[in-house]
Amino acid sequence: MKKLLIIPVILFISIFSFGQYHYPSSPIVPVTDTYFGTSVTDNYRWLEDIKDPKVVSWFKAQADYTNDIMSKVPGQQMLIDELDKLDKVEQIKYGFPNLASNTFFFTKRFPGEPASKIYSRSKTGGADVLLFDPSNYIKGKVMNVNYDVSDDGKYMLLNLSEAGKETPNIRIMDVKTNKLLPEEILYAAGDFIPNSNNEISYLKFKNDDVHDPENNLNIKCMLHVIGTDVKADKELLSRAKNPELNFEPSDRPWINISAHSSFMFAEKDNVNPNKELFYAPVSTLTDNKIAWKPFSKYADEIKGYIARGDAVYCRTTKGNNNSRIIKVSLPNPDFSTASEILAGDKDWKISSMSESKDYLLIRMVKNGIENKIMLYDFATGKLEEMHVPLKGTIFMLPYSVFTNEFAVGNTSWTEPFNTYQYNAGNSQFSKGPFYVPSNYPGISNLESKEVEVASYDGTMVPLSIVYDKTKLKKDGSNICLLEGYGAYGVSTPPNFDETKLPLLNRGVVYAWAHVRGGGEKGEAWHMGGFKTTKQNTWKDFNACADYLIKNGYTSSQKLGCSSASAGGILIGMAITERPDLYKVAIPKVGCLNALRMEQTPNGPDNTPEFGTVKDSLECEGLLKMDALRHVKAGVSYPAQFITTGFNDPRVDSWIPGKFAAAMQADNNPTTPTLLYVNYKGGHFGGTTTKEQFAEIALEDAFLLWQCGDPDFQPKK
Repeated sequence: MKKLLIIPVILFISIFSFGQYHYPSSPIVPVTDTYFGTSVTDNYRWLEDIKDPKVVSWFKAQADYTNDIMSKVPGQQMLIDELDKLDKVEQIKYGFPNLASNTFFFTKRFPGEPASKIYSRSKTGGADVLLFDPSNYIKGKVMNVNYDVSDDGKYMLLNLSEAGKETPNIRIMDVKTNKLLPEEILYAAGDFIPNSNNEISYLKFKNDDVHDPENNLNIKCMLHVIGTDVKADKELLSRAKNPELNFEPSDRPWINISAHSSFMFAEKDNVNPNKELFYAPVSTLTDNKIAWKPFSKYADEIKGYIARGDAVYCRTTKGNNNSRIIKVSLPNPDFSTASEILAGDKDWKISSMSESKDYLLIRMVKNGIENKIMLYDFATGKLEEMHVPLKGTIFMLPYSVFTNEFAVGNTSWTEPFNTYQYNAGNSQFSKGPFYVPSNYPGISNLESKEVEVASYDGTMVPLSIVYDKTKLKKDGSNICLLEGYGAYGVSTPPNFDETKLPLLNRGVVYAWAHVRGGGEKGEAWHMGGFKTTKQNTWKDFNACADYLIKNGYTSSQKLGCSSASAGGILIGMAITERPDLYKVAIPKVGCLNALRMEQTPNGPDNTPEFGTVKDSLECEGLLKMDALRHVKAGVSYPAQFITTGFNDPRVDSWIPGKFAAAMQADNNPTTPTLLYVNYKGGHFGGTTTKEQFAEIALEDAFLLWQCGDPDFQPKK
């Protein structure tokens, strides 16, 4: 390829005005590719060389420019103060607890603390014991951490990563002494093997360089025994070790072992919601060559499974858009003779399942909004609904697979999240040991409304609308923020987010569009916004925007839209197809250049969801969903606050960067297009609570500024 001549980025002094915006220089260096007869010119391919000093300087100049412009927008400190005050409403914020050896393990954060810490507490009561503080592990850094505890509660495994990189290192803590063991497994993420208190299975990565295209390829599943040399760890499963299983380079080989079964499963972990599985006796785990046998193919549409004794309980969408739970026998699985435990119907979708000591827990959802929990008794085969005095969204997780006591999470659009307790053995419901009362300001005025909106093709799309009933005028004068996602079959149930209160309490309407590509209406809903049908995702979103405008919730001069990650496809295409609908767009760490996503370290893993440029039909879908390709000169697009994490391992920072460069060149020069660069965070995480509040305040202030809130208008 011809060497590109890049004009050096010149440092500048920003002069703020209400005239034209003068952005850092973004040279146009055309590169043309041809995809199955379609020529595509990419003017900003040079930005993909993220380690080039010129590119690094370009991002720094963009960050400085954005920070300079936003420093002149008032009200941000007011928003931060409000978020700080809201953070103090709940005296403690707990994570879901785990139970091991009659001891609870959980995360907890007090108001003002930079991050959640890990604690333990005896199930019989007593004081909480601090086990690990991620803000003190490395001086000056706040680590991302997730953890697992051995069945006997003796050891705690910590998966630790810094600055949002997500590729962690493993450390092991002796719980009794609260000391870290000397062994450290670099570039690895793992869990304890059930029924073994000193064995860990983990994924081994090449390094933690988020820009290394090979870091997510040919990953190995390894075995470590606590107290032994890491160099002696055994390779359990990999593309090289198991060529007979036909792993793709981007597949993550994983071995799933159940505490209540003598069989284990090998998985090809990727974004495909269907699972191709193989099984073998757990007793052969350390054999030099495990004799894996096929259990399911992708075509069997197995979405989830739980092994129990000689049976496997599978959630499948084959033959039922809203899923079935079937029971398959081992060691000779036969799906044609499997017995059916429960089936979804035209209203109720089976969304997930988990297990406790004696029960299979099945969560069912209606329209992505209503939900209920079914309990299946493994011993008797009895199936009944769990009855608790709660409304809204209900989540239920067993404290462990060795107990019938569950933590029950409950929330809604207008009710804060809280944790209760349920004992399936005696059907006893209580607030439990992790319930925290709260009284958020303005919450009594909040209302939510669920409607369905006709999309361009007549499909009815669920739309959730939340507002302060004392401030809603229904004359188009309210500012509105519309969000959505629409990928991977992920549903977004009603949930309370206290960080939205500064907007809601100002009269901003908040709405969520449950667009195709998600899973609100079953597998067909996911497939309706998938690869070649992806256009339905943003067309549904635009239909919801149009509904909000026509019904007086807002106007096109007061409407903002936002989403993150894969939701960047949604926002990028929504505003390029219907720029007239929106005043503001805030795509966060978004996939705004889908055609080139496959060239990133995380790209090959996502081709099962979005498609590959190597297939003519799927490439056609990528051409349609690539927002960068649809930016046209001379069109008045919304004001944009585009964000990226410079260490982002999922959506490389050059993807939002290229989109920002194109929009700065082609958008109305009097409309701001700002690129915010977070140098500490990655895709998410890696930042303190204070830093998160500052970023939320930036986004909210941009929305309120552009939509005309008088408290956020810069002085002329």
